[in-house]
Amino acid sequence: METLEEARDTIFKELTSNDAEVRSDYLKHFEGGAKAFAEYMADSFVKWRAFDSHIKDDERAHVSALVYIAITLHVLSMKLLLSGQTIAAGNLFRQVIESIALALLCAGKDTGVLQRFMQNKYSSKNAVRDVLRHYEKLSLKGDALDALKDSQEFYHMYSHVTKMTIAVGMSFSQSGALYVGASFDDGKLEQYKREVDGRVSLAKMFPNFVEGVTQNVGKW
Repeated sequence: METLEEARDTIFKELTSNDAEVRSDYLKHFEGGAKAFAEYMADSFVKWRAFDSHIKDDERAHVSALVYIAITLHVLSMKLLLSGQTIAAGNLFRQVIESIALALLCAGKDTGVLQRFMQNKYSSKNAVRDVLRHYEKLSLKGDALDALKDSQEFYHMYSHVTKMTIAVGMSFSQSGALYVGASFDDGKLEQYKREVDGRVSLAKMFPNFVEGVTQNVGKW
């Protein structure tokens, strides 16, 4: 049994650590995925810059900001995952999906969402539901629509506390071992792979997402 001092030191170490060792363990298995992710997100960022450079009014600026925040949140979600912060990364992933859906809805001016969002009368929790309802107006089809549906199902795992939440703090490879904060567990490689693959898959669709927003705003 740990003493009060040992528990205090463990918690303080977690509060002040940069998680370099944990990140190194993840990269031993998933460096290829991380590099692919960076490539797709860089392409998305360049496309967003091109879109944003022509913004001259407040309505378009709101749409541009939503695209930018979707990009940055997705990068941060992957960073947290590769740093062993699985739950935090998952909760942030939910915001990524909602930001994408909200940006698409706001880019389609006929949906009426942009005006409501600017007036603080629209909740982003409904964005995924509504973008799937308006997919025809937004010219969404094929891979883009499938990716959004798959991501919606994926992020629902992080909406509430589940057995998976509890499992994050327990070791599957060392009997009785517990984790405080950042962790890498060889017994959870399959789950980690699913997490990484899900983010890379979405990142692959990000350039199309930015182009879709650009095209819909171009119809105004």
